[in-house]
Amino acid sequence: GTRIPADPADLAHLRNWCDTRVGIEAYLEPETLVSVPGLCLVAFDGEWTRRPVGDVATARKLTGQLKIPLYDALETGYPDRMRLYEEVRIARERKERARRLREQIRDADGR
Repeated sequence: GTRIPADPADLAHLRNWCDTRVGIEAYLEPETLVSVPGLCLVAFDGEWTRRPVGDVATARKLTGQLKIPLYDALETGYPDRMRLYEEVRIARERKERARRLREQIRDADGR
C-alpha cells in the first residue's frame, strides 16, 4: 500500500508520554485494512497509550531513541498488567459515576 508518514504530533505524544513514565515496553500493532502500523506503549503499572506510527521503520527508530524494548503484538500479545490497569480504571469510573448519581438524587430530595 501507499506509505502514510507518521504524524509528528503522534510521535511527540509518544515521546512526551515516555518522559513521565517508567518501565515502558512498546508493542508494534500490525497494519490493517483500515489503519497504518501503530505503536502501543505500556508502562510498568499497565498504563498505556497508542498512536499510529506510519511504518515499522519509524517504530524501530523511535523505540531505539527512547531506549525501550519493541515487541510484535501479534507474536507476544499484550502484557497482563495492561488488562488489569483497564479493569481497575473501569471499576473506578463506575464507582465515581454511582457516587455522582447518589449526590444528584440527594440534592434533588433536599429541595
